[in-house]
Amino acid sequence: MSDFLMKPKIDFAFKEIMESEKARTGFLAAVLKLDPHDIKETHILNSNLRKIYEATGYP
Repeated sequence: MSDFLMKPKIDFAFKEIMESEKARTGFLAAVLKLDPHDIKETHILNSNLRKIYEATGYP
């Protein structure tokens, strides 16, 4: 049996992985082609969008 849980391409899995500061820093360093030690800190912004109802236009 494999230890595979979920592909990181799935939004939920990616968000869970990015909760780790070490993983987040490593990912950003790889994408931006930087040394991970050059990244001082990172912040996660709330990416949950509230649903707007069609009938009223309000959440």
